[in-house]
Order: sequence, then structure tokens, then C-alpha cells
Amino acid sequence: LDYYFIYGPHPKQVLEQYTALTGRTPLPPIWSLGYHQCRWSYYPESRVRLLASIFRNKQIPIDALWLDIHYQDQYKPFTWDASRFPNPKAMISDLKAQGIRTVCIIDPHPTVEKGYEPYDTGIRDDHFVKWPNGTVFEGPVWPSLADRNPNLSVFPDFTRAATRHWWGTLHKSLLDIGVAGIWNDMNEPSVFIHPTGTMPLELIHDQEGHPTSHREIHNVYGQLMTRSTFEGWQALQPNERPFILTRSTFAGGQRYAAVWNGDSAADWATLRQSVSTLLGMGLSGFPFVGSDIGGFSKHPSAELFTRWLQVGVFSPFMRVHAEFDAPEKEPWVYGHRYESILKHAIELRYRLLPYLYDLMHRASCTGEPPMRPLCFEFPQDEHTYSLDDQFLFGPDLLIAPILWEGAHERKVYLPSGIWYDFTTKRKFQGGKTIAVRADIDEIPIFAREGAFLLMQPVVQHTGEMSGTRQEILIFPGAQSQREFYEDDGATLAYQKGGFLKRQFVQTRCEEETRISISAAQGSYRPLERPLVLRIVSDQKPRLVSMRLPLNEREEEIFLPYLQPEEFEVYSRGWTYDEQVISIKEDDRYGSFSFSVYYQ
Repeated sequence: LDYYFIYGPHPKQVLEQYTALTGRTPLPPIWSLGYHQCRWSYYPESRVRLLASIFRNKQIPIDALWLDIHYQDQYKPFTWDASRFPNPKAMISDLKAQGIRTVCIIDPHPTVEKGYEPYDTGIRDDHFVKWPNGTVFEGPVWPSLADRNPNLSVFPDFTRAATRHWWGTLHKSLLDIGVAGIWNDMNEPSVFIHPTGTMPLELIHDQEGHPTSHREIHNVYGQLMTRSTFEGWQALQPNERPFILTRSTFAGGQRYAAVWNGDSAADWATLRQSVSTLLGMGLSGFPFVGSDIGGFSKHPSAELFTRWLQVGVFSPFMRVHAEFDAPEKEPWVYGHRYESILKHAIELRYRLLPYLYDLMHRASCTGEPPMRPLCFEFPQDEHTYSLDDQFLFGPDLLIAPILWEGAHERKVYLPSGIWYDFTTKRKFQGGKTIAVRADIDEIPIFAREGAFLLMQPVVQHTGEMSGTRQEILIFPGAQSQREFYEDDGATLAYQKGGFLKRQFVQTRCEEETRISISAAQGSYRPLERPLVLRIVSDQKPRLVSMRLPLNEREEEIFLPYLQPEEFEVYSRGWTYDEQVISIKEDDRYGSFSFSVYYQ
């Protein structure tokens, strides 16, 4: 055994050094951070199209629909059931035109069937796991339960470089027709052999020319599968960011795939457990994580589904999922009241997407997870050490979800400093526990003093983001700053300077609040858009001005005051409403600042 001792001493430094050793999550495509709808399974094609149209007609934001194993021909990877999906390319194209991506499942169990390309080429080129006597291992997985021609499966030996390359090339048929993401499931590996549910341990893997048994490979099999998928995608579409989700992985697997915490039950205990599990995954180097919202198995009550989705708003990966026999779990199935509540929660997710995207960029650079326990930010505070029913979303938002049936209030521990209720803007002194009320349509959220939150108006999908106004919600602090990041959200152009970074700085005294914005770094520029600053303040200003550099001096331009209803109409000005000063100006990419005068 090799031991690594990481001193830190701060938890952030420990995780930064650990992920420097094991690798970091690459910046994902921004659509993968939107809302996803999945079940085992959506079929036929007409049902998928209907589902997409309902989301759009009801104006519930969504970015991805997922296809489980029933889209395949008798559960064979890299095939389509022609009776259920007669023209998948047209369907995928039409969904994308509506701003909805398609994600397809791929399991590591090609069927034993001559004439089936993955089997034929795999046998020909020696790509499958073997028994010690050299014969190919065949075991039962989903293809053994097919309606027609049920058969055993063979299993790729992902410990061989040649096999990883071969497996990657098989994805061409899916990527060529526009499939936007790949879901690697059943890769523990899962095999229907009682009682282990996996491969016999005596099977032999090549291990880069150093044969070893499955005893050594079992825990890394899923990670190696995602590596094969990721590297294959890179070869097939070298300027596109892969999106891969996996059920099984290992240390370092964050380099290849997002992770969800597997099949879960629709009950309150599992909801509570999911929070602590995702926090632990984040501390283990996996920042891009989520759970099956609503639980995979069983039928959640409207209350449980709502509370679970409210937690999911703040998990980096946000997907509803359901097992084959479970009732529908779309946002509208619980009636109009809950549909409205769930829609509002999903809209909050989309309002916060610029903030989350910035957090995922930071994760790709430092390993810091967007969803993090309080002790990660406040290691000096022993009260945070055992808290796993509340968490931080980035450094600036504290989330205290309702995790118990019938609860309409809860206790929340606020670390030292000043905290603000995200909704009401009420101020709280930290370093103590408070009681808060949260009806079924409420999520207790608190913002840290000095916080900058990068936000946007509600959009129906991430393709509508470019050109949408950028909103910066700023909470009071004597002095605070934050750097924000943007890029095209899809390609690798950011690796060659195609990004936008700039600093926002708040300085505050009794008479004035100044927000300074640095000149933008990088070559990326979104479509023309307004910039809106929303500054939390308990007093109405007297004047608001914008300062621009001019010949080594500053030019100060006083902005017009607008009534709140006028603010949405005019392109420049300021207003004050419900404890928030709102300032609007065309987005500028040079350095400039705003001054708010109170006296």
C-alpha cells in the first residue's frame, strides 16, 4: 500500500491537493446543469415527443430527456428498437430544436449474438473478460431477459488500452445522430448471478499486459468504463465537452463522469441520507453529483417529491428518475398546486445557473464542490462538524432543506457573521441556532454577508442564456469581492482563451456603497445584454452614479431614478423596491463602477 498524507491544513487546501493528485472534473456542458427528466423507461417515440411538448406548453424549464434500456433492440447496447423509435435521428433533432437534449443509457454487456457488431468485433479482437482457462466469460444481464432471442452477455475488458479504444469507437453511431450524453449504468459490474450480483472473482483481466483477477479490478471496472466512453467521445468529437453519468467509479473517476448515488427508495430516510451522501462525495473529489429526485423505487407522496426536488435545486446534477413500475413522476402529476410549487423551484434552479456554472468552473480548477458541508468553509467552528442536514451551495448560500414528513419549520445553525434570508432579506446574527418556518412552497436559504450571486431571469433551457440580462445580487458587507466566469458553455474554446472573467468588488461606508467591476479577461463575449445590479439595502439611496475611466480621470454619470414598473422598460436607470436597489446599464467589458449615495 502507498499512503499519501495531505497536511492542508484548511479543508479546501486538503481537497485541492487531493484532486491535484487524483484529477479534477472537467468543465461540463452548461446544459448538463439544467433540469433532467428520466424514467425506466420513456418509450415509444411518441411518448417522448409528448413529454417534451408538455414541458414546453406548461413553460416548465428542462434541458434533457433520458432514454433507459427500452430504447434498445432487446437491450443490446448501441442499437435502437425500430418499432419503438423508427427515426431516432429526427426525434433527437426535433427535441434539440426545442432546447431539449437526449441522453441514452449504455451498459457494459454486449449480447452473445453472431451478426451483432459489438459481439463480432469484440470476439475477433479479444476484447472480453475471460475465465482462467482462456474462454470468454458469459453471464446473464438484461439481454438474458429480452422478449426475443434472449441470450447471455460478454463483458469488455476495460483494463486493455485497445479495448478502451474499441469501446469508445462504438459510440459513433449515437453521437452522429445527435445524442448529447451517455449514461453508463450496471457497471459495478452488475451480473445476475446469485448471491454476489457481479462477476466471479476468479475471472482474468489483461491489466495492460499484467494479467490479474477480478478481485483486483472489481472496484475500478466502472471507472475504466467511463474512461473508455470519455476518451472515445474526445476522439469522435474533439471540440465538444462530453457529458457522461455513471453509477460506479473509483478515486479519480471525476475526470470522466458525473456520478449519482444509485437506485434509491422513495422514503424520507433515503432523502435525508442522500444529502449526507452527496456531501461526502463532494469531499471525496466528486463535485458533479446528484440523487434520483423522488427516489427510484416506490411512489413518493406529493410532499416527499416536492421536498426532494427542492434539495435537488442545489445539487450539481438535477435529475428526476423512476423505476419501471413506479407511477409517473413529472412535475404536473400531483395536481395544480404542487405543479406550481415544483415549477417555481425549477425556475429558481435556472435563475441560479450562472452561479452554479461559475462554481463548476471553480471545481474544475481547485476541486471545491458546489455542494459542501458547513465545516468545509468554517473548520474553526466545531458546531459545524456533525451537521449533515444543511449545507452550503458554494461559499455564499446556506441551504436548510426540510427533510422530515409534515415539518413546516426547522432549526438552522448559522456560523459566525451576518446572514440574510434570501427571500425576505431579513438580517440574522450568526454563531447561533435559529428557528425558521418553511411551508411546502418554501426553501430556507440564507446568504452570507458580502455575498455576490451571479443570476439571470428564468429561461426555458440553457440555449436561451446568451444575451439574457446578467443579474448580480449583492448582500451588504463592509468589503467583499468575487470573480465570476463565463464561456460558451459547450466547446473547448475556453482552453484557448475563449472565456470571460472579471472581478466584482463591494466597498461600503455609511454614506456610500461602491461596486467596482474590473475589465474583462479573455476573448469570449455573450450576445449584447443588460447588466443589472441588485444591492440589498434597508434604506433608499439619494443618488446613484456610474463612473467610467476617462483620460486618467473618472467621469461620473448620474443615472435617472425609475419607478419599479418603469425599470423593466428602460435600458438605463435605478429604482428601489422591497429592500433592493436595482441598477441597470448595458453590459460593459472595460473597468467601471457604480456609486450609491445615501446622504
